[in-house]
Amino acid sequence: MKTSLTALCFLLLAFPCFANDKPPNVLFLAVDDLNNWVGCLGGHPQAKTPNIDALAKKGVLFEQAYCAAPLCHPSRTAIMTCLLYTSPSPRDRG
Repeated sequence: MKTSLTALCFLLLAFPCFANDKPPNVLFLAVDDLNNWVGCLGGHPQAKTPNIDALAKKGVLFEQAYCAAPLCHPSRTAIMTCLLYTSPSPRDRG
């Protein structure tokens, strides 16, 4: 799995948009404790999210989300470093 992801990232970086002059338009949102309270995912009566709902209508909406850990810090670290929270820390690698 990690090898496939690495290969995909390499291809995307090596051939940006397959020689298109225009750079890709990508927005990555990482939000903690949002749950499925946004309107585009079914919503919650007390949560008003018109801007996220409008953004979801214009782009791709992923309706299933997974996290690396059930806690904020390990999950954020995994997203930013592409390493699981169970991986040894850089200090342990020598």
